[in-house]
Amino acid sequence: MLRLLVAALVLANLVFWAWHQPPVAQTLGLPGVDAGREPGRLARQIQPDAIRILPAEPGGSATSAPRVADPSMLVASGAASSTDTTPLCLEAGPLNDAAASAAARELAQAGVPAGGWVDMRRELPGRWILYMGRFAEREALQRKVEELQRLKLPFSELRTPAELTPGLALGEFGTEGDAQGRLEQLQNRGVRTAKIQQLPSPGVEHRLRVDRLDPAAGQRLAALNAGTRWQPCAAP
Repeated sequence: MLRLLVAALVLANLVFWAWHQPPVAQTLGLPGVDAGREPGRLARQIQPDAIRILPAEPGGSATSAPRVADPSMLVASGAASSTDTTPLCLEAGPLNDAAASAAARELAQAGVPAGGWVDMRRELPGRWILYMGRFAEREALQRKVEELQRLKLPFSELRTPAELTPGLALGEFGTEGDAQGRLEQLQNRGVRTAKIQQLPSPGVEHRLRVDRLDPAAGQRLAALNAGTRWQPCAAP
């Protein structure tokens, strides 16, 4: 039994030695220690100089299909603007009477029919002030200014309208009732010459709006390069 064990060990050592000797391993048909390593694989390549490595696209392989541009990006860049038939919504304002008339003329020149736009008018609310004046000379106005400063009351010098200058305003109010209430407070503090004065009405405020403007008419309107500032309609 011992002899068999010794013989097996000797045989195993011989096989291990032969495996580390390439010529002997090839003669005996053994794979050899270098089998499967890169030098052996390179030696077995056929025409390795014919291989060409192609550059890969970012995020893909060299054989990936070419990417197609996002259609929405083409529209955003203006590539489809010439064929876009979606109606536009434009508006301008607030405008005074003269500016509203000029904007209406621009729409007519662009080919927008008279019923194709609306004028959203709004009557501006009246204003009332507590007024001191009209002073005959600047010296009288200056004396009144010094008096109000001693009483520590806020005031401002009027620049318009011309029929109220030179004069002073001790506050501006949206209703005559509010002005009356403030006047009574000032009278309790010793102010005797102030009175309620209604300012000239600022008139009407206009906002012109075109809800369904043909894109071609919109291009003509922009080409006029007139003074009205047209912009996309605000969200309702």
